[in-house]
Amino acid sequence: MNFDAIKENDVVYRCIGDDFDQGILSCGFMRKRTAERSQYDFRIGYYSCLLVLQGNGRFISKEGTVITMQAGDLVQRLPDRMHSTEIEPNGEWIEFYISIGYPVYHYLKTLGIINSDQEVQPTRHTSDILNEFAALLNSLKAAVDERLPYLLMKAQELIIRLHGSVHHTQREHNDHKISKACQLIGGANDIHYDIKEAAAAVNMGYENFRKLFKATTGVSPQRYHIEHLMKQAKMMLLSGLPIKHVAVSLGYGDIYSFTKQFTKSEGMPPGRYIRNRHR
Repeated sequence: MNFDAIKENDVVYRCIGDDFDQGILSCGFMRKRTAERSQYDFRIGYYSCLLVLQGNGRFISKEGTVITMQAGDLVQRLPDRMHSTEIEPNGEWIEFYISIGYPVYHYLKTLGIINSDQEVQPTRHTSDILNEFAALLNSLKAAVDERLPYLLMKAQELIIRLHGSVHHTQREHNDHKISKACQLIGGANDIHYDIKEAAAAVNMGYENFRKLFKATTGVSPQRYHIEHLMKQAKMMLLSGLPIKHVAVSLGYGDIYSFTKQFTKSEGMPPGRYIRNRHR
């Protein structure tokens, strides 16, 4: 499909029944050229997901976590969950979205098809899905009301395909994220380093990041950070640097705080550690 042919919005809104949040069936291509097309503190009562076809932006969760959005990402707008989507206002942004009613969303979530823990997820979709997007859009425009339940099934199939392409790449992608996070945390030689910075750098909310980090490495990100600091501390102590200098270098406010942490981690205070190693 030629993206240049998408000048502005090409969308359709239909509804099965009288309740919009329960019965919405909508889809379409959207080009967002300006900052005014960003949506802040946005909330809907139904489920909508979009595939970023072109462009960049930022997804801001209700907790304030900022996640970058780029071409190939599946972005979810979850029912009744406040969020913001900020579009890079360079005229490049193009998306295709599908919206379905809350009951269908709940059904797909119960089956484990929709992962509501991550609102922005990379995909590895094939180019033929764009033709299927266009086919669904055109069918919805032309369909009589009696045909809508059948098209809802087609919309579900496309949503399942999108989520399936996420699951296909998730392990590889997660491994890459945690590897990058380990580098960031390992390079932070300061006790005051905020682990949430590492989570944001790999486009994850903190709770999901913490769980994935521990599942991958066997320790929490905070524990990983402390262990790295103690390795640095041991190297500096054995090089002959005074304990006070080591404490200050690693961001501790005083020797007591550093000694307490060192003793907890290594089973002995830094002074004894030095003496034992120099015997």
